[in-house]
Amino acid sequence: MTTIKNLLAMPLEHGIAPKLRNGEHVYGISIGTPYPALIQMCGHAGYDFVVIDNEHGPASVETVAEAIRAAHGVGISPIVRTFEQDIPRLLDAGACGIQVPMVETPEQANRIVRACRYPPMGTRAVAFSTPAACYGFCDRDAYLKEANCAIAVILMIETAEAVARIDEILAVPGVDAVCVGPTDMAYSLGVPADGKHPKVQNAVFRCVEACQRAGIAIGGTALSREACRANASMGMTYHSMMLTFLLGAALRDGLNTMRAAVSS
Repeated sequence: MTTIKNLLAMPLEHGIAPKLRNGEHVYGISIGTPYPALIQMCGHAGYDFVVIDNEHGPASVETVAEAIRAAHGVGISPIVRTFEQDIPRLLDAGACGIQVPMVETPEQANRIVRACRYPPMGTRAVAFSTPAACYGFCDRDAYLKEANCAIAVILMIETAEAVARIDEILAVPGVDAVCVGPTDMAYSLGVPADGKHPKVQNAVFRCVEACQRAGIAIGGTALSREACRANASMGMTYHSMMLTFLLGAALRDGLNTMRAAVSS
């Protein structure tokens, strides 16, 4: 029985929810093509979490399930960026957190939180045959209790309407973190493709202030060291970068290195 109880912890022990709630900085990578090898590389590199992007990425639930399995194998927390309707299947596959885009109302926030929690705290359907429940090799009561505490609920604030209602959204019990999306926010605020516009920056800062008042973590995706430093200076603790851009920069540097070596 001790062995089974040890197995119980495996799908959830890599979760970042406790760190988010304690105000600790966490560092991750956003991946739109979640091949297991890429997930493993991120884990071996020492990142805290990986955001598997099912909003803009083409992966099926089956592909994401294999990526989640790879994440657990290297001790990195799998967070899935997804729409509401897929939350139950992704949690059953073993996701340690859900990041939902385009959240604009407290009613939507409440639905998301409840979808991530088993009764009586929420509406998540109970099943013990899933990867999340160690395929049934677990103490059932302990698993349900642990799952309700360990799953991170992260809401993406990306529109003017969401910013206007940020305090109401954060008042929903069970929200662990907010991730701001300045690109969509720029379009929503009428300044397309200008994430550095004062309107956007003011909206982001308003979200940061609201999260600090509510004691809820906030973060965003940084495209450079300078952007990450700026986010941290505002009070953000949930940090991520995009694998696509990191790989693109590395590929360009590698090509330039070869060309320079040949021509020198």
